[in-house]
Amino acid sequence: MGVTFEKKRKIFHLFTKNFSYYIHVNKYNYLIHLYSGKYLNDISKERVSERYMERYAFLNDEKKETMDEDYYFSFIASQFEVAPFGKGDKRNAPFIIEGEDNIPITNFLFDSYEIIKGPYKKERIRFPYVRFQENDVTTLIITLKDEYKKVYLKLFYEISEKFDCLVRYSKIINKSNENIKVKKLSSFELDLPSSGYKILALKGTWGNDTEVEIIPLNHSLTKISDNHGARGFYYNPAIALISNEATLDNGEVYGISSLYSGDFSYEFKVDEIDQTRIIGGFNDETFEYLLKEKEEISTFQTLFVYSNKGINGMSQLMHEVIRKRIMPQTKNVQKDYILINSWEGYYFDFDTDKIISLIDEAKKCDINLVVIDDGWFKNRNSDTTSLGDWEVDNLKIDLKKVIDHAKSLKMDIGLWIEPEMISPSSYLFKEHPEFALIPENYKHPTLLRHQLVLDLTNNEVITNIFRKMIDIFDEYDISYVKWDFNRYLTESYSPSLPVERKKETNYRFMLGVYDLLYRFTNIYPHILLETCASGGGRFDLGMLFFSPQIWGSDETDIALRASIQYAKNIFYPLRSIGAHVSNRKIGSIQDKACLAFFGTFGYELDITKLNEEDKKQIKFFNSLYKDFHHVVEEGKYYSIFSPFSSNYAAWNVVSNNKKECLVYFMNYKKEQTKSRFLKIKGLSPNKFYFNSLTNDIYKGSFYMNVGLNLSCPMDPYFSALFVLKEVDDIRAKLYRKTKQVDGGKRDKLI
Repeated sequence: MGVTFEKKRKIFHLFTKNFSYYIHVNKYNYLIHLYSGKYLNDISKERVSERYMERYAFLNDEKKETMDEDYYFSFIASQFEVAPFGKGDKRNAPFIIEGEDNIPITNFLFDSYEIIKGPYKKERIRFPYVRFQENDVTTLIITLKDEYKKVYLKLFYEISEKFDCLVRYSKIINKSNENIKVKKLSSFELDLPSSGYKILALKGTWGNDTEVEIIPLNHSLTKISDNHGARGFYYNPAIALISNEATLDNGEVYGISSLYSGDFSYEFKVDEIDQTRIIGGFNDETFEYLLKEKEEISTFQTLFVYSNKGINGMSQLMHEVIRKRIMPQTKNVQKDYILINSWEGYYFDFDTDKIISLIDEAKKCDINLVVIDDGWFKNRNSDTTSLGDWEVDNLKIDLKKVIDHAKSLKMDIGLWIEPEMISPSSYLFKEHPEFALIPENYKHPTLLRHQLVLDLTNNEVITNIFRKMIDIFDEYDISYVKWDFNRYLTESYSPSLPVERKKETNYRFMLGVYDLLYRFTNIYPHILLETCASGGGRFDLGMLFFSPQIWGSDETDIALRASIQYAKNIFYPLRSIGAHVSNRKIGSIQDKACLAFFGTFGYELDITKLNEEDKKQIKFFNSLYKDFHHVVEEGKYYSIFSPFSSNYAAWNVVSNNKKECLVYFMNYKKEQTKSRFLKIKGLSPNKFYFNSLTNDIYKGSFYMNVGLNLSCPMDPYFSALFVLKEVDDIRAKLYRKTKQVDGGKRDKLI
């Protein structure tokens, strides 16, 4: 069991074999955070809680000053699990509620607790969640009551020994006889006893979707957040808190990732005695919620992992729970598809004959899924029109003929769609202008990419657009959908919400998006869904709950793509990253395929115009995909070189049984001969491995401690994919004796 409660000392211990999390209920009923980190089987609440700061003092019921006799509790310095607002703690607070008296003092105190086996299952339908099974977790539910109002706070902790992780979220319940405003709502607070950390965050913009940014903590408030409504280019909702001495393979790292696709916020504050507070939840810049009598509101879930094996250890824990308990486990076999998308080959300029020619050529190259991107619906010959009018343009493409032709070749067809958007020139907007997300009587709404956003806070709008989707996907045999979202929210105050709920628009919009996705995936579980937002602008666990893959970026030149994928690899499984070979300028087909192989793998070009050598390369990599892509999909990931701190991007993935290993390497600027060794990680040290770089066999310890010798001249953007495969001792020794001559002449290693 992953949770215990010691009644005498009032201490909760949440634990896995590698991780401990201690909470104490002190004598004033505040929840005090005692410890989180490497597994600890004993703790002293006194020694941990001592802070020689100003002691707690207050007026008692007789209006006399009362001073605490010890140094175990201080508003200034104690580590809280739920810090108050408006009291003596002037650090950032996780919750702020305001009654009809307009006084926002918030002070939640311990009321009760419950420990249950398995996950807490009630009311999960509104948000994505970690799909824990009964034997995966133990759940601790702590209930607190506000000191001044009849308002309750429930804290949820799902601790999984199986996946070595913790999931946190919270709920506020109004049992008072008045309406309250929830002005700040967080899914967690984490107080740590030192300031010896830095933040690893992912930032970006279109075409450079994901960059690693290392942010030092300081005594001012540091905030990582997004306020775009439903798109997270600018900061991703996954972060790592890294101890200052940590490296890729050693040291303490906390991985934190929210299962949410809307406006989020992480706040970091180092206090005056160098303790660190982290709070994560809704972005209060765009969030305020009217909680009426007897109503309640929950937060999204936040996933925590702790590693004392550096950033790679954190990544591996994240990847495992995301693959097995967040991404959908549908009957559709994701790994069976090698797709080709029409976008970069044709853009809007295609017809039935072009798509059939693409299908025929794709078949010859062992590609089995052809995706028709933007432009298949009525009047859609540019990005200025028709969103919302989801009807096949039969004058442009005979979709049934295309599908029948593909099926005759045992191939499948996919479609692009952007269901959350509406074009001002569309028939839908002319019939229902109120369906757009624009405040009433607002004369000049902002257009981005020539489009507006549908008001998905309105159930009538959701139902209307979903009926249009049903009309398409019930009539046509579609196997894959690319679900795009190409602009963010502006003027986001819904015309369908009453005045007192206008500030809830962004929150309710995201619930509407999830409602639409729930409807789609429940009716069409056989369709492989890939979400997208102007590339990788919606890459988060909320979307991965519905779609097992997300388009990595509209930037497909390997120069930037390698760093984009490297950054995403830190938190997200490689098999979730949509990655294609394109006809962008930098790199050959081989260079691009080496990188795309470490994602979902596919193509985005006009294959009918390629020469025979390029087609031969495509067939080779498709064959390699069938033999080795299972390593990418399920193996253990290790970063080797970061492109954000070196001239190289390099990583390797090792199968769970350690028999196979795939290695990616790329250099950026040109380099002449220099001593350069690529040390592989995660192999069995005493097993023999054949490597495809030099066609030699050495033990795992050699590859991990000496490495692959790349001490040769390299042109810009040289890319390579190496395979290491375990061989038995007898074959290894025979091969080394008869074919492998260490003193043999070799002109080039590469």
